Amino acid sequence: MNKRAVSLAVVMAVLVPFLGWGGQIGTPAAPLTVKEWIKGNPVEVKAGTNIYVVEVFGTTSLASRASITNLNAIQKRYHDKGVVVVGISDEPAESIKQFLQRAGAKIEYAIAADDQRRTTRNYMVPVRQRGIPCAFIVGKDGKLLWHGHPLGGLEEALGQIVAGSYDLERARKDDTARVQMAQYLALATRGDKRTGEAGQTVLVARTNDATLLCDLAFQIVTTPKLLRRDIVVATAALDQAEKLGTTNATQVSETRAILLFETGKKEEALALARKTLAAAQGEKEKAKAGLLIRTMEGRLAAAKTNQTVEPRPEAAKTNPTNKPAAKP
Repeated sequence: MNKRAVSLAVVMAVLVPFLGWGGQIGTPAAPLTVKEWIKGNPVEVKAGTNIYVVEVFGTTSLASRASITNLNAIQKRYHDKGVVVVGISDEPAESIKQFLQRAGAKIEYAIAADDQRRTTRNYMVPVRQRGIPCAFIVGKDGKLLWHGHPLGGLEEALGQIVAGSYDLERARKDDTARVQMAQYLALATRGDKRTGEAGQTVLVARTNDATLLCDLAFQIVTTPKLLRRDIVVATAALDQAEKLGTTNATQVSETRAILLFETGKKEEALALARKTLAAAQGEKEKAKAGLLIRTMEGRLAAAKTNQTVEPRPEAAKTNPTNKPAAKP
């Protein structure tokens, strides 16, 4: 075995456990381990006739409070479809009770106090989620189908699951990519010497998926504080994405414009962004391209006057596989 093969084997030893892990989408969900049910009837998450939405929340989290209205609406809208919403907090039961008694805490779904953080750990740790609130959808077969922020795609995923149109394989693929990307970025942030070959491994794993290739390039270019920022891999990812057809042409073009801008080719980037806007078909695509152009123009103008303008160009793009949540 040559030196490069040995090195790749080392990289794969780092990445492969996560490639197979994939955030646990499609695997049996953990049962709820509860110290006390504070509101509503006890809920047992298991295979059967119900679909469960389990939210891990905190009473002092503003994001958790903001999610209440949405979860109430979901429980009301899908109640007759067998959807059961439950909120779990690892805070003391008395703190949760006080929260429910206060004005504005009008929760219309079951609430429970976690038992020594067992439920929180069983749900959050396997999918590498650290921020709250975090929601999980468990299907009628008792398997985890989706996880993420309650205001970040929950209702869309649930609607598809209820309608029978949910693409589980796509969800598995996206979740695997999310975990893999987190591992790669951890290496790049540390400046690990294996980052280069790890990037090649991620590139190969995504070679037939334009969306994930754009995501790879986007993360490399825009993630803050990377000690090893592999522009070669980012460029190769976009080159490969272009070869896969015209379906994702706007996404590829926008990402390449961001890459050019962040690597100093600002006028070329702006020209490409304007070209992207001219070629955009739908209103959503046009809006994103327009925002990208305005952001670039703002940063160019600010550079001339030594000022700082936010947001950065990446604000014009949403990354579907890496949605960080604020730590509790």
